[in-house]
Amino acid sequence: MLLGKNILVFGSNSEINLSIAERIVSDQAGKLFYVSSEKVDLDQNGAVEFIQLNFYDNTELDRLVELLGNEKIDGIVYAGGMGGVRPLKLNSPDFVSQMFHHNVFTFFEIIRLMTKKRLINEGASIVALSSVSSIKGLKSKSVYSSSKAALDAAVRGMAAELADKKIRVNSIQKGWVITDMNLDFIQSNMAVAENNDFEKQVLGAIDPKEIANLVVFLLSDQVKTLTGTNLLLDGGYTL
Repeated sequence: MLLGKNILVFGSNSEINLSIAERIVSDQAGKLFYVSSEKVDLDQNGAVEFIQLNFYDNTELDRLVELLGNEKIDGIVYAGGMGGVRPLKLNSPDFVSQMFHHNVFTFFEIIRLMTKKRLINEGASIVALSSVSSIKGLKSKSVYSSSKAALDAAVRGMAAELADKKIRVNSIQKGWVITDMNLDFIQSNMAVAENNDFEKQVLGAIDPKEIANLVVFLLSDQVKTLTGTNLLLDGGYTL
């Protein structure tokens, strides 16, 4: 589905992010540029061009544009961001600012720079990883939920603005995913979570490969008119 397309992924060494990268490579994408501040094991026989920089730093983003040179991009995946569980009384201005910087502001700056420099091809697709928390009220997650709701709203606005260039913008509101990170999170945060909160996902936790499959589908030309949508992949959590 991605044959010959140049894809730019912003992420980390998390299982979800690596699954996305591996799925893109398996689809014979033209080039995969993987941007992360963390060293990741993504050789894939030379199919991945790894760019190590802190994309949460605006100065580093300027350097990224220089590194890309004249490369035109057909797809962007924003899989960055941060999580965090804090009761309302501990939501300091610094914590709120940091959360929004990672989950929203950086996404804005990436798309602003890429469009300003005309590095995104007409007909391209942009996918942002959001969360079911953006539409579901959860204890001790008001800041995280707010930032993801803002991300979803940004996606809709960008979709309207970039429609004349046939550029699609969508987000994926993911639920609980099967990763070691999430298992550790669940065990350490049961005290602040709602009763049986983690059991509400009636179809069970999501395999990272399922998220990767949906990302590739959205990046492909299989859905040329799907834009401004916040796709819910939550295993039935919101039923």
